Amino acid sequence: MTDHLLPAVAGLAAALLAAITAAIATRVQLLPDVIDISIVPTGAGIGSLALTFYGAVRRFDPDRLARVSLLGTLVGAGITTVLLLLALVVDVLS
Repeated sequence: MTDHLLPAVAGLAAALLAAITAAIATRVQLLPDVIDISIVPTGAGIGSLALTFYGAVRRFDPDRLARVSLLGTLVGAGITTVLLLLALVVDVLS
């Protein structure tokens, strides 16, 4: 971690802004209840955890482990999105 406090404060401000925005969007119901896209972040998290676990077992150095974790997030979200689209296509065509 850096010695500067500014990145931590900026990250905290961004997190607070995101939480406030999410609370307002939930209260005002900007999105209908039928839209549920929480499966994509879940798949991204599972992909990230899986590749991070693999990297930890292989004893990667911290920089390489961080890159593997980001790759896992991308791959997990991509696979989940493709599977979600395939499930929607199968549901529509059947």
